[in-house]
Amino acid sequence: MSQKINFILLYYLIANGFGFSVFITRGIIVSWYVLDQTNSTLLVGLITAIPTMTLPLLSPIGGRLADSVSRKFVFFVARIATFLILILMALSVNLNFYSFIFLIITSIFLGFASSLEASSQQNLLIDILGIEKISKGNGYKELFNSSLSTVLPLIIGALLTVLSSSLIFWVLPFFGFVALFFGYLLFNNFKPIDSEINSKKSFSEVTLKDSLIYIRKNENIWILLSLSFGMMLFWSFPQPLLSLYSRDILKIGGGGYAVLSGLYFAGSMVGSILITLSIINIRDSKILIISALLFSIFVLLIYNSVSPILCGIFILLSGISHSAWWISMLVFLQTISKESYKGRVIGFYFGLLVSVAIGSIIGGLIAEFIGIRPTIYIAMGSLSLIHLLALLSSKFRNLNLSNKDSY
Repeated sequence: MSQKINFILLYYLIANGFGFSVFITRGIIVSWYVLDQTNSTLLVGLITAIPTMTLPLLSPIGGRLADSVSRKFVFFVARIATFLILILMALSVNLNFYSFIFLIITSIFLGFASSLEASSQQNLLIDILGIEKISKGNGYKELFNSSLSTVLPLIIGALLTVLSSSLIFWVLPFFGFVALFFGYLLFNNFKPIDSEINSKKSFSEVTLKDSLIYIRKNENIWILLSLSFGMMLFWSFPQPLLSLYSRDILKIGGGGYAVLSGLYFAGSMVGSILITLSIINIRDSKILIISALLFSIFVLLIYNSVSPILCGIFILLSGISHSAWWISMLVFLQTISKESYKGRVIGFYFGLLVSVAIGSIIGGLIAEFIGIRPTIYIAMGSLSLIHLLALLSSKFRNLNLSNKDSY
């Protein structure tokens, strides 16, 4: 890559990474604030999950934007909107002016901004690096995001020992400003190829109905999106259970739980590095099946171990395997989709992230009745089954990115 492209990629990684970190840190800060004010875990879960709930509503529309408007423009405008929303959120909380109402409203608008930019943010990597380097591009992106996700919760935890649950909200617009500043540098310095811009249709010509017909006719894309829904749903079953398992079975307390959670993101970092260095190659559909099965095995081992050290090792390995699956899925969807549909396909993909909230609720509810381990068996068994069933399709089984005839 040329030095200019290296700088453009760096601007993108920082702008996107700190934009992503807003959601990680917001979850921690809002959870602590709501619990401090209400002592209600139900309200904590509901308010924390608000931005995710908007994804199925607006992510497909964001896909239309990515297929019809300059992606760098959408990305930059989203950085501006996010920064302003975070200022309003911090102001309302610190002025105690209908703080809960404004916290809910600003969380909804934060979700709207994220939903509308998700496709442009993801496919902007193609504009910067080209489709042939999208595997490494996604590896760099997830590596940067995972690094921030590992470090920032520790920083927020330290700040919460000296700042009140309301003052800590000013950290969010600071992160938003960093994302906006580097988003501006990208917007000002990156000039996409003219032919790519001129090939876009108007927003009114880019319809969701047309993309749904395209997805239905393309067997591989339909299967990939179905696997995505299943992975996100069953991946989230254990999410509300680790804290309980850490306290009651491992007996390591909140500090130990925080360490275990951090090891997952450390594993994601390792997985991203392995893909970036091409130690893990994304070529055919087998990588999705293998990484999903390995993830299921590691999660089963986590919840059948009473050793905190072993649990930590298995959590690290689960992070590696899930990172490999996540990056591979994005690469497949971005590569095999036609240029005119890439935005909407990725839009539908990000819309499926609502299943994470659904899975967390279902997983926690089932565990209340049958216990943690049976819930994990159901989730990981289902996750493995749907990936194995995908192999029944010869089209998917033979999918290979080096052979365009396979897709």
